[in-house]
Amino acid sequence: MKYPVVFALSLASALSLAGQVLAQDIKLDEPQAKVGLDLLDTIKARVAMKTFVKRDIPLSDLSTILWAGNGLKGVDAVSGASTAGRTIPYSGGNDYMKVYVLTSEGVYLYVPEERLLRQTSKGDARALVTPQNIETASLMILFTFDADTMELLLKSFLSKFPTIYRDVGNSTASFAAENIMLAAAAFGLGSIVMYNIMPAASFAQVVKLGSEESPLFIVELGYLEQ
Repeated sequence: MKYPVVFALSLASALSLAGQVLAQDIKLDEPQAKVGLDLLDTIKARVAMKTFVKRDIPLSDLSTILWAGNGLKGVDAVSGASTAGRTIPYSGGNDYMKVYVLTSEGVYLYVPEERLLRQTSKGDARALVTPQNIETASLMILFTFDADTMELLLKSFLSKFPTIYRDVGNSTASFAAENIMLAAAAFGLGSIVMYNIMPAASFAQVVKLGSEESPLFIVELGYLEQ
């Protein structure tokens, strides 16, 4: 009678392990507290480049770079004081901007609350996003504006002014892009902002955009030639 029980437990363990193997989400590290460069040095180190040395970004560095762009401040490690909120400002306090990371392995949605990159699709979709994709870049970051997550009153107000509506998304994403590029520079990476992206319909199914989510622009990150 013991064998069926043992077999059942073994099967459950195997299925659990298989689920972990099949799951392609990436758990991120805690963001680093110090990088080594102060703000002014980082500004000096930032370089706009389109020529990179093909190399993967270590997970610990990527975790910090993404946190700088749209992470949660949490609690101060020294004083214990609450610094709740994002690393960038949002109009109305709604996190209506989303950050996607595109690599040769797949497309991932950055989920700061879970410190996670949640895979939305497999495979390299970067060429679907822009015809100017840089193959030697370490990764591409896509910023989108998701009106469905906006506070209802703000959404109702902005929907009457389409130009302002999109400007709000672009300005917020610009804050995130600036932080990301500065953090990337601190780790020895160059960056380039690109606005020449394909119509959303060409890659919406791959990136899994929401019904009221629209792409804004992209940033490509890569290591500089030595």
